[in-house]
Amino acid sequence: MMHTKPSLTKRLHTLLFSALASHLLLAGQVQAEPSALAGQSPAALAEAQLKVGDQSGLTRALLSAAGEDRALPYHLAWRPFVAGPPLLEALNAGAIDVGVVGNAPPVFAQAGHAQVRIVAAAEGAQNNNALLVPGDSTVQRVADLKGKRIAVAKGTSGHYLLLAALAQAGLGSRDVEVVYASPVDAQNAFAGGQLDAWAVWYPFVGQAIAQGARRLLDGSPWPETGLNFTLASERSLGDPLQRALVGDFIQRLARAQAWASANPGPWAEQLAQATRLPLPLVQEMLDHQQLRFVPLDDRVSALQQRLADAFAQARLIPRPVQVSDFFDPRYNALLPSAH
Repeated sequence: MMHTKPSLTKRLHTLLFSALASHLLLAGQVQAEPSALAGQSPAALAEAQLKVGDQSGLTRALLSAAGEDRALPYHLAWRPFVAGPPLLEALNAGAIDVGVVGNAPPVFAQAGHAQVRIVAAAEGAQNNNALLVPGDSTVQRVADLKGKRIAVAKGTSGHYLLLAALAQAGLGSRDVEVVYASPVDAQNAFAGGQLDAWAVWYPFVGQAIAQGARRLLDGSPWPETGLNFTLASERSLGDPLQRALVGDFIQRLARAQAWASANPGPWAEQLAQATRLPLPLVQEMLDHQQLRFVPLDDRVSALQQRLADAFAQARLIPRPVQVSDFFDPRYNALLPSAH
């Protein structure tokens, strides 16, 4: 049988295909998400446990909905909390290893010299906060709130929204009567006509509006109100195995949040089941946010610094803080967006 040389066209096609295949292979290697657990012993992982603080079951529901809590090589132990400040207290005491909170509690934790660090950030929930007034209120702008009673939970994202809104209107905390109350207590007082305004977040915003309240403004002008943070204890970060578990947890959270943003319908249904809130309310809440994990960088630090400066200026924290000192960016490289 006589063998002939491949035609020039065929050889060129072969070379082009090989080059394309190599490019795609390299691209896949670049895009591949590094494993936070690389180099860890399977036997050690099987006995390891990561204690996670969870507000209202939201973090657990997110991981479960996205399937990120399945086939874990280690154990997740969930610890429930009703708000960010007590979660950070537990983190500082070593009762938990990691947890997710809003933007304000870390400022108070840092001012109090808590032995914890911010290890990851997500943004996109600024519309989650709102300043509400009764439906029949004569208040049309923030300046009209001078001398009025306004409820807010101290040291929360709603608190910062109130400070920012007042400052924008040329007012300060002393120009209004601030009533510190938990969301549940404020909800009852607001519904009972005992308050002129209420700074709070979803789902309380949606519940109040459904009962006739009016949104005076939300957090859209202030992107810093849309941040939330994952924090870990210094004790956990100092242990090689626990440090790896924290990294893996962050990766799972980031993937789960990306899934939730891409699948708002299924996520709303599962979140409604987990929180026992009406599905329409949960859908409205998710419509007001588009969370995604972002690197802990100078941009995020500058946004968070605005909160710290506002709380320091209002003398709500005992000392000014430099928020970047509280950041531990070692896990930035593990985020999908970094590759």
